[in-house]
Amino acid sequence: MPGMPIFQDSPSQLKGQVYVLDNTTDNIVPLQVDNTGNLAVNGTVDLVAGAEVLLVAGSEVALAAGTEVTLAAGADIDNISSVTTVDTITNDVKIVNGATPLNVGLSAGTSIIGKVENELVFTNVDTFGAGSPLTSKTIASATTENSDVQDISQETSYNWFIKNTGVTSADQDITLKVELSPDGTNWIEDTGSTITVAHDSAKMITVTNFLKNVRFVITGGVAETTVISCFQAQH
Repeated sequence: MPGMPIFQDSPSQLKGQVYVLDNTTDNIVPLQVDNTGNLAVNGTVDLVAGAEVLLVAGSEVALAAGTEVTLAAGADIDNISSVTTVDTITNDVKIVNGATPLNVGLSAGTSIIGKVENELVFTNVDTFGAGSPLTSKTIASATTENSDVQDISQETSYNWFIKNTGVTSADQDITLKVELSPDGTNWIEDTGSTITVAHDSAKMITVTNFLKNVRFVITGGVAETTVISCFQAQH
């Protein structure tokens, strides 16, 4: 009849019920919402590889003890204000010249901002291969002595310290030349001049040019003497 509503004339009051499968009981049950109209979810979510979870600001993710979170290469974690109750963070970064993982222990409530450490590697060895630096070495009259070969390919700073410990006379003065080699077998003199180390005096020696390996060759004077020497470097 004219004027008689056929359908619901108050759509705002229309209600509907959605049913879902309860995977714990295999029963069909009504879908529940909370007081704000949001789905009340309290359970486990299984994510397949490649799945993405977007969390709004203020969201909290609670992980059970022992839970492991693996991030793919290139993944970013942004705007973390604090980390609570973290025992150890293990990174693939290794300690310099070692095989031990770099472990960082954090106390509860510690905020992570970022930390980078760099420690110089320092070398200090006896020039002639003795167990301790500056071990006395005899230089016989009119003879030559080669220092140990040093690989300087990774060094940023390096030199020898040498002291002629003879105290008798100028007959104990010695001379030396620095040599370089690309392979430790074929040697060439550095372009620097011959260096004299007088008796009872000391000098610091370095090289003028660069090749992978360096050494120096001492020539004894008229009389026998002794020297102490060490090679020091850092990178």
